Amino acid sequence: MNINKHQQRGMSGTTLMFIIFILIFVLWIFFKLFPIYMENMKVEDALEKIKEEQNVAQKMAPEIRQLFLAHLSEKDVELFDNKNVKQHLTVRRNEGVVEITVKYERREPLMGNVFFLVEFENSVEVP
Repeated sequence: MNINKHQQRGMSGTTLMFIIFILIFVLWIFFKLFPIYMENMKVEDALEKIKEEQNVAQKMAPEIRQLFLAHLSEKDVELFDNKNVKQHLTVRRNEGVVEITVKYERREPLMGNVFFLVEFENSVEVP
C-alpha cells in the first residue's frame, strides 16, 4: 500500500480559523445570556425569602409585592419598581395556600436589530 504524504496533512489554517470563529461566537452568546440567567436566580432567591417570612399567607397582595421589591433591592436587582411589579407578580390564594408567581421577559441585543428574547416564570407556594 502506497500512501501519499501530501494527502495526510493536518488541519488546514482555514479549518482552524473556522473552529476558532465558532468558539468565539458561542462564548460571545454565553457572556450575553449569562447575566440574564444570574439575575433570574436572584429573582428566584427573593421568592424563596418571601416563602421564609412570617405570616406571608395573611398578608395582602400589595404587602407581598413590597416584600418582594425589598428582597430584590438587597440583591441589587432593578427589574421591577412600584409601577410595574403589579404586572409581573401575581398572588393567588387557594384553600389556605398562597401561590406567588413572577413572570417576565428580557430582551438582550445581539447585534444590530437582532435580539435574544428570554422568558422567565418563577413561583412559590406558601402554606
